[in-house]
Amino acid sequence: MARFVRYEKNGVAHYGELKGETIHPLDGEFGAFRASSDPTVRLDDVKLLAPCVPSKIIAVGPNCHTTLRLRDMPVPERPAFWLKPSTALNDPEGYIELPQGWAHDICNHEVELGTVIGKKAKDVPESEALDYIFGYTCVNEVCAADFSTPGAFAMPIMIDGKTFDTFAPIGPWIVTDLDTSDLAMICRVNGEVRQNDSTRNFIFPPAKMVAMASAVMTLLPGDVISSGSVPGLTHMRAGDVIEIEIENIGVLRNHVRDRPARVK
Repeated sequence: MARFVRYEKNGVAHYGELKGETIHPLDGEFGAFRASSDPTVRLDDVKLLAPCVPSKIIAVGPNCHTTLRLRDMPVPERPAFWLKPSTALNDPEGYIELPQGWAHDICNHEVELGTVIGKKAKDVPESEALDYIFGYTCVNEVCAADFSTPGAFAMPIMIDGKTFDTFAPIGPWIVTDLDTSDLAMICRVNGEVRQNDSTRNFIFPPAKMVAMASAVMTLLPGDVISSGSVPGLTHMRAGDVIEIEIENIGVLRNHVRDRPARVK
C-alpha cells in the first residue's frame, strides 16, 4: 500500500507520496505521477488539501445491507447516483458550512468509502474495473435531508441537499492496493461514535460501482465515487467536530459552522 497526498506549501498545491511523516513530491498528472526533484517536506509543515480534484463526485445509495434491514427495504438491482459538483469539495480540517434556510437543521454526516479513479473509464466491465481504480479515501458525503420522512430518497431535497459548497470533505490521503472487502467505517461527532459498520455489508462493491457509473458517464482521473453510507447518521450543529475513519486509510476531520453572511 502507498499513501498519496495533495498539499499546500507557500500557497501552491502539490502532489506527493507520504512515507511515514515525510512527503516525497511528485510531478505529472493525476494517475500518472513521477518522482520530482523537489526536496521532501514534513507532513507537519504543510496544509493537507483534498487528495484529488475530481471533475465530479458521484454519490451512491442505498448501498448497505444493514441500512435496508433496519428500514425493511428490498435490495435494489442497482443504486441511485447523485452528482456532487467539484465546488462541494472540502479539505481535511476544513469547515462544513451549514446553509441558511430550509436546509440548516437537517444536515447529516455520512461516513463513506471514496473510490478514486486513476485513468479515463467508459463502459468498463466489472471484471476490469480494478485496473481503473487509483485508490481509496475517506468521504464525508454531507447531505441536507430528513431521512425519517417517507420517500426521502425520491424527494428533490436529495438533489439540492447534496450539492452545497463544502458538502464533500475528502481525505486525508488516498491509499492504493487496498483490500476493501471488510474495512471498519466509523463516524464520530465530538468524540462520540454515531456510525459504526463495515464495507462487508456493501451491496455493490467498488468494482461494481465503477462498472455501473462508467456505463452512464465517462469517469476521469481524480473522479470519486462515494460508496453510500451506513446506519447512524445524525444532524450536525455548528461547533461540531466530525471524524470519518476508515480502517487502513485514516481519519478525515472537519469542523462545522454556520455559513458566514454574504458580504455585499
